[in-house]
Amino acid sequence: SHPLSKYLDALVAAPGSARISMSIGELASAMDYAAGDSSIAIAVSAIKDKDRPGLTAVSLAALWSKWGRPTCLIDLGSGRRLLTGAVSSTKPDLVEACRMAKEGTVDGLAMMHRQLPNSAMIAVGSADVLGLLSTGQLTNLVNALKAKYDRIVFLAPPIHTNFPFLGLHKCADRLILSLRRSKSRGG
Repeated sequence: SHPLSKYLDALVAAPGSARISMSIGELASAMDYAAGDSSIAIAVSAIKDKDRPGLTAVSLAALWSKWGRPTCLIDLGSGRRLLTGAVSSTKPDLVEACRMAKEGTVDGLAMMHRQLPNSAMIAVGSADVLGLLSTGQLTNLVNALKAKYDRIVFLAPPIHTNFPFLGLHKCADRLILSLRRSKSRGG
């Protein structure tokens, strides 16, 4: 009944040729091809909330998982309604996952969707993301996850919240800004 579950149900059930999120599908396909068999971590954000970084991040993670790529979605506190209640309740949360990575394991992560068994989710919980980033714990987590998952997708808060999105370059291989054309189709 959660909006995220409904969206993922539709995305998973859609045939490969469906036009669901076509531009995101093209992005996922291009990035998947470029990464090949190497693991890759990407961070998705936006300038403002309305630019839908949550939809982009969730779609990328779901598509890669649907295509057979083990995928982990990490919510860094986006605050988007699409993920609230679904991601915020995952166990372990980000702090616990970082601790597990330090101890050499990242087992038992919450599954992103029942039809995507090779997917996982980690929620920010009460984590100090900037502290985890600056101390290298987030990078350690990504390195531990890369041993188990081919694709790691960070959902970062929009830049207007003063989240240091560019600081994620320490642990992400690619940074993506989700942009949406305005109704006026401005440049």
